[in-house]
Amino acid sequence: MRVKWLARVLLFVGLCLLAGCAGVSSVRQPANQILYVLNNGTVATFSIDPSSLSAAPVEDPVSLVPTSAALLQFDPSPRDHFVYSVWLDGQNLQHLSVFQTDSFGVPQIPAIQVLNANSLSQFNMHPRGRFAYMLEVTNVNQVYWADIRLFNVQSDGGMLVENPQIQGQYGPAFLWPAFLYGFSSDGSKLYDTSTLSDGAVFRERAIDLKTGELGADSQIFAAGREQAVVLGKVIVEQYQSSGDQGYIDVFPNTPNPKHASVHCTAAMLRYCATASDVQLERSGRYLFLTDPASQAVHVAAIRLSEERVLDTGASLPMTSQTPGFAFSPGESIVYAMLARDHSLHFYHFNLSTGSLTESGTPLPLGNDAGICPAQLD
Repeated sequence: MRVKWLARVLLFVGLCLLAGCAGVSSVRQPANQILYVLNNGTVATFSIDPSSLSAAPVEDPVSLVPTSAALLQFDPSPRDHFVYSVWLDGQNLQHLSVFQTDSFGVPQIPAIQVLNANSLSQFNMHPRGRFAYMLEVTNVNQVYWADIRLFNVQSDGGMLVENPQIQGQYGPAFLWPAFLYGFSSDGSKLYDTSTLSDGAVFRERAIDLKTGELGADSQIFAAGREQAVVLGKVIVEQYQSSGDQGYIDVFPNTPNPKHASVHCTAAMLRYCATASDVQLERSGRYLFLTDPASQAVHVAAIRLSEERVLDTGASLPMTSQTPGFAFSPGESIVYAMLARDHSLHFYHFNLSTGSLTESGTPLPLGNDAGICPAQLD
């Protein structure tokens, strides 16, 4: 894949504040919508009215890391009783902190647990909130090795207890040996991926839902240097080219599918040929296509039975980042940072039709701010 594929993966496993928070997902409609706005290690909590989409600040912002530190990743637990932050201190040492939240979802200071995570990265909380995974990467003479580490979450306190058993090993490699991609939609599998000299390979590991322990790696998809891949309910492969020669293929999410269910070129939908970024909505029914040619993010419906992708007519104005938008846990809301005013805009998202309806008052954010939608019950 292109160099930008690696950048996309690095964004996914880093502070994914506009792409949705790493590892947190739910198929239930959340009882209360909340939104975290982060800026330089400080988090402000907003309550989102699900009808009007008005955003009301809750209590005062809190600082999660020392002044000299840098926040690398922020993850709420699935029901937001705890939040987890990975941060870098002034001596360039990495740590993982666990914070309880109050009844409004506001993180409480101080942290109830701080772990040394200097060789760990890519915190992924399982959708059920019972365990989490991180990748331990070591470099010996410019040769990389990686291990998957498992952490069990204490049900009564949210603190993490590391399982001493390594869950997966990768290497030796002269490139970064592996990345944790995320989870399958039902939480039964953990996805990982590795870059190769001629592209990339995507794999899956079965998860024991009682213990969190992982099964053996199994390849599910391989792509060349010119493709970008998104995993979800289906597998989406994007090829970009100058002009209108790009395309998007949609495959069934089965190990090593031989044929695409949909091959979308400009003849089927213009944005399939000119989009610069593709995001797959969690149900697997819609693609969000960031299209510089039309300066918009278009919503397209996947129709596997008809072997085509259809334009729903819904779109967002161009965002200030790529992708620059995030879904609420129940996917009824889309939060989008728009380039035209660098403010956060709120949209009702209809999962039946793919329509977007703006509501509420835009929330001004600084250029360095990020967002993390969550649920509270």
